[in-house]
Amino acid sequence: MEKLNFQSTIQLRNGVKMPLFGFGTAEIAPTLMEQISIIGDAIDVGYRLLDTAQIYHTERGVGEAIKNSGIDRDDFFISTKIWNGEARRGKTAILKAFEESLRRLNTDYVDLLILHWPVPGKIVETWKVMEDLYYSGKVRALGLSNVERYQHLELIQNCDIMPHVQQDSFNPLCRNLYNKIFCDSHGITFEAFSPILRGKISAIDTIKEIGDKYDKNPIQITLRWDLQSNVVTIPRTSNKKHMISNSDIFDFELTEDDMQRINKLDKEEDNNWDIKYFNF
Repeated sequence: MEKLNFQSTIQLRNGVKMPLFGFGTAEIAPTLMEQISIIGDAIDVGYRLLDTAQIYHTERGVGEAIKNSGIDRDDFFISTKIWNGEARRGKTAILKAFEESLRRLNTDYVDLLILHWPVPGKIVETWKVMEDLYYSGKVRALGLSNVERYQHLELIQNCDIMPHVQQDSFNPLCRNLYNKIFCDSHGITFEAFSPILRGKISAIDTIKEIGDKYDKNPIQITLRWDLQSNVVTIPRTSNKKHMISNSDIFDFELTEDDMQRINKLDKEEDNNWDIKYFNF
């Protein structure tokens, strides 16, 4: 396979290039100053894909950290999301919330706008508003999160733009296989959130054994497995040493046998909320 590095990208169906490796900002710190410092550390380490959301309350931290870095905005790939409350209230609320996201991020466009949850009865209506934002040039790509295949089909049948990205559970215990196969067959890039199960991946013997072979820890092995599975991955941490360690995955390559050993750990043990019956 092509040799990967920190700057490696994957080309979305519409030609937009998205970094394969990024930084998640959910729950990294409660205060703005802490967030700015942590995200600034991530930028210093080399992360350029920054994943945020209205509900994370880290958009302003992302915007301030980018501003403080002195690095050009166009060198970053910023992803944010439409939250459920706005989706339920409709077009005006969605547009207002998006403009507020741009203000907090201190930018006039985002690289990826994701529908955070598929609110029953609202997915098509919300997606059409997102399409308008895409056509306006304020959004470079559109994505879904926490969805199943039938919801993709609902959009395909009723909307103009097929999702460019699906962000969802993907880890050695939950490969989300049927969703992943659907996305691969339709040119939808898969992005893993919570790829290391909040560190629980470190207790899996098979991954520890593979790590010993490469002199890498289980988290590094798992993140490398993501990339070699052609999955965008966005680990999160508040610790700069962990940011550096997480990114130290470009000096080795897992063999096909090692990839298959990790694949076989899959039990489809989803760590996500209930997609069909969430009440928030």
